[in-house]
Amino acid sequence: MKKILIVDDEPRITEAFIDAFGLDYVVASANDGRRALELLESFKPDLVVLDWRLGGDIQGRDVLITIKENHPHLPVFVVTASFQFMDEIKSLGANSCLLKPCTDLRERILEVLPTGR
Repeated sequence: MKKILIVDDEPRITEAFIDAFGLDYVVASANDGRRALELLESFKPDLVVLDWRLGGDIQGRDVLITIKENHPHLPVFVVTASFQFMDEIKSLGANSCLLKPCTDLRERILEVLPTGR
């Protein structure tokens, strides 16, 4: 099965992603940037859904930069609640920038990562 890494500092959001995608994908979650970077290497996801504003000292921007430097072909969907970051997010190599709430996230993931049980 394909793997998705969900990175969001709100546990209820990561739990919702696990509930929504856990039957079709192996899903891991991180609630901060440091844990996201650890899981990036140990979990080896096929796709990352990344919140732009994270609690802690490593922000979504830092995680995205690290991913694109070390895994340039790994698809990353960044989610944000603000339009003001969209140009920066795209310029840093995100495959998609989605505004919260992301009503079409499942469809976008299926475009990039079809279920493959």
